[in-house]
Amino acid sequence: MELWLIGCVSFPPSRSYEHDPINYQPSPGFKTDHLQGQTMTIQANQPWQASGIQVTPGVTIKILALGKWSQAPALNVWSGPEGLPNGSGKEVPWINSNALMGKIGEGKPFEIGTDCEVHATGNGELYLAINDPFDWVKDNSGSMQVTIYLQEASSSLTATSFPEERSTPSTFSTPLATPAPVGLPRAVGKRTALVIGNARYEIGALRNPTNDAQDMAATLQKLGFEVTLTIDATQERMEHNISEFGRQLYQGGVGLFYYAGHGVQVDGENYLIPVGANIQSESDVRYKAVNIGQVLGKMGEARNGLNIVILDACRDNPFAKRFRSASRGLAIVSSSAVKGTFIAYATSPGKVASDGEDRNGLYTKQLLTQLQTPGMPIEQVFKRVLQGVERDTNGRQTPWTSSSFSGDFYFVPPLP
Repeated sequence: MELWLIGCVSFPPSRSYEHDPINYQPSPGFKTDHLQGQTMTIQANQPWQASGIQVTPGVTIKILALGKWSQAPALNVWSGPEGLPNGSGKEVPWINSNALMGKIGEGKPFEIGTDCEVHATGNGELYLAINDPFDWVKDNSGSMQVTIYLQEASSSLTATSFPEERSTPSTFSTPLATPAPVGLPRAVGKRTALVIGNARYEIGALRNPTNDAQDMAATLQKLGFEVTLTIDATQERMEHNISEFGRQLYQGGVGLFYYAGHGVQVDGENYLIPVGANIQSESDVRYKAVNIGQVLGKMGEARNGLNIVILDACRDNPFAKRFRSASRGLAIVSSSAVKGTFIAYATSPGKVASDGEDRNGLYTKQLLTQLQTPGMPIEQVFKRVLQGVERDTNGRQTPWTSSSFSGDFYFVPPLP
């Protein structure tokens, strides 16, 4: 009964927005092909969330949004950025309930929905929020993935959002010259991949992750994936790419995340170590590394049919002497936390994987070969990888998998 009442009771807004100045006007026709947007996550139940973008008069803004959220998740009632026209309990009365909305500084809020283009006529930071009762109902669930583009002669989101890094991430946007394997259909459904390879650490530099990531990206693109490749990424770059990857997953299909580099476990949680991370003690890891839970969280929000996580990150911990605990390798993450997830590790729980003496690490070397075998189900692909790695290491390294995926998936479908 309480849940039904929550959905029906109308809560008052935190303040009136009626007399706020209108400091924007509609501006259709904004082209973003030449721009890089800034992506952020807007949570339900939260007040106005700052974007970090300062807007001045004359700037044109384009906002794209994807996501799902619910004011009553127990009732399985979900809406997207466009909201629910007849919903009750709104922060801003004239905007659809549950819709994504924005405002410039203390200006009058405007509805964004799935997309919005406005021309700023006033100053202020850009704020975003979901039009629900901010402080009254605490069981709301979900979020919006928002990408913001600015158009002005002197501004660059890339420059202001991401300081110069020692390696610029590469995004494959056109097919590689290498032909696809025989038997791969031209259309295999939507496939999206994020590939990260970190090697140039100040402590514990690695031999193979750069090659591993580049070769994995090329192979996945041959297999029909739209691939984003990042080499030697900082924490900021990793988190940005994971956020954008989550946004892409809302388009459906199959999502794949591959990481090669250092990874550590702290209190049973797995963290991927960015390049340039200043980690002096175990407690620093939570704030200066990337929790694999961020990737799984984005996959869970997207609710697409299959998500694959591949972690070639079980090498020796370069910070072991600074840590009080003696945990080695990675901890196993339950794949049941995100339905339809297949998680693969280079070695078994708590063990360390070989970095390899050739171009690729032992695990990725086997994986690159098996991925391209026609007609092999995903479970069989990783079983063959396990067999190959165990053979090459005389049983010292045993890859591991965890799966909550009950369907059928082929990297290369069976030949007709």
